[in-house]
Amino acid sequence: MQFSKSLLIKAAMVVFLVLYLGWIYNSDNAKDVSMEDISFTMENISSVTEMQKRGKGDLQRYFSVMDTDTEGYFFYKDISPMSVNEVLIMKAASRDKAVSLLEAAEAHLESQENVFGAYGTDQMGLLSEASVESKGNYVWYMCGPDASTWRRAFTSLI
Repeated sequence: MQFSKSLLIKAAMVVFLVLYLGWIYNSDNAKDVSMEDISFTMENISSVTEMQKRGKGDLQRYFSVMDTDTEGYFFYKDISPMSVNEVLIMKAASRDKAVSLLEAAEAHLESQENVFGAYGTDQMGLLSEASVESKGNYVWYMCGPDASTWRRAFTSLI
């Protein structure tokens, strides 16, 4: 009786461990959504389309990322140089590439904090709430008063 009880406990622990590790492994997965679908969803949010759509030159200028480093991107930035409102979603070819894209987004946030740290109290408030994250092969940088809305809209897709 004692032997079977201990065996049962060990078996339950192994099953729990396998399930837990499987859950952890899959928690960073994301559905493969086309950038066209992402653009369609994000462009239906008025606070996004109030900003200016940016191209590959701006992607390199602000984030030091070449468009060839991504499988696609969605980038809108406010026209005013005094604004920190930005939405950038990048799709990487692999998780390894996603790590380097995330580092570029984090470096951009740090750069913005350095620029506005001395005098931009409104901007610093928004920068402190910025969303700079990755899931699967997607990396996003969202900063602005509606950043949480943008994040929810995007993450509901993936």
